[in-house]
Amino acid sequence: MSDSRILGPIPTPPAQRWREIRLLYLPRVVFLLGVALVAFLWSRSVIPTALVAEAEVVQSEVRSAQAGVIASLQVVSLQSVRAGDVIGQVVAVNPRILETTLAVIRAEVAMLSATMQGSTDRQRMTIEFERLQLESMSHRIVLAGLRVRLQQAQADLARAENLFRLKMITEENFEQARSNRDVLAAQVAEETGMVAHLDPILKIHATPAAIKEGLAPETALASAIKVQEAKLSLAEAQLAPCPLIAPMAGTVSLVLRRVGETVAASEPVVRINSPLSDRLVGYIRHPVPADLKAGSSAEVFTRGNERFSGSSKILMVGTQLEPVSPSILSAMRLPVSPFVELGLRVHLSVPAGMKLRPGEPVDVALR
Repeated sequence: MSDSRILGPIPTPPAQRWREIRLLYLPRVVFLLGVALVAFLWSRSVIPTALVAEAEVVQSEVRSAQAGVIASLQVVSLQSVRAGDVIGQVVAVNPRILETTLAVIRAEVAMLSATMQGSTDRQRMTIEFERLQLESMSHRIVLAGLRVRLQQAQADLARAENLFRLKMITEENFEQARSNRDVLAAQVAEETGMVAHLDPILKIHATPAAIKEGLAPETALASAIKVQEAKLSLAEAQLAPCPLIAPMAGTVSLVLRRVGETVAASEPVVRINSPLSDRLVGYIRHPVPADLKAGSSAEVFTRGNERFSGSSKILMVGTQLEPVSPSILSAMRLPVSPFVELGLRVHLSVPAGMKLRPGEPVDVALR
């Protein structure tokens, strides 16, 4: 009779156990985790969007008030400016035309000076006053002509500086342009001093007391001098550059013209964009909710890596369907269509504390 032994259960190998877990339990765990992850992402990222809006882009164009040539421009693209800054100057008159006008005035003043010869001694005091007037006008004419040449020299120096920086002209040419500018600037300063010296003398002799004493009577020569004075004042006003002033604070987004280019009146020279946006602009496609009105509440959601939300209100609602802007159509990710997409324009307030760049798209849920 053989001995019989009682054997215990055969142990399951670890590989077999892992195979059972991998085939039976792991798919169920992965499925449950996937459902939980989808639910989490759905609640966090998927929004019941009623419309897509964007932070309004506020921009302004700096335009030339008069036709002329751009004499200087002190801004470049992406440079920050403040409201009221002078960013450039436009010379309103062609320098050659102004030089011709000054030459005509100079000739007429010389003719008036010749007319003064041969006057009697009784008119000596009056003639002396008129001589001072003519001398002052002569210096002002010279000063106006020098200012025209100085503006041209400054524009030439600005162009030469850019060319020298690009190694397109020699250092000798650049130094010559700068020397020419310095010489003209010195001459302008000298003539300005002469005019400043004569003006107080003329004002003293032109007082009512002096006129009463016969020092400045209304003679034919005095009337002719007044005509030339008016012509010279007009030429000086035309000579004065027209400033280009920034209408608002922001960043220069586009420079449309360069130094030396001719611009027409009201032609844009520089475009400035504001770094801030005070409202959102969106479009609701048809059908439009019947209860949509100004004052209704809305929820705004950003589209960054970290999505932020905030409460907003409808500020204004349009009265007619309008073509949806291309930037908002792109944000909607709509397929390209040959037809024009129409929508009702809606303006919303920017949620408090939400920092949005102008043009940034956001999702809006109406309440």
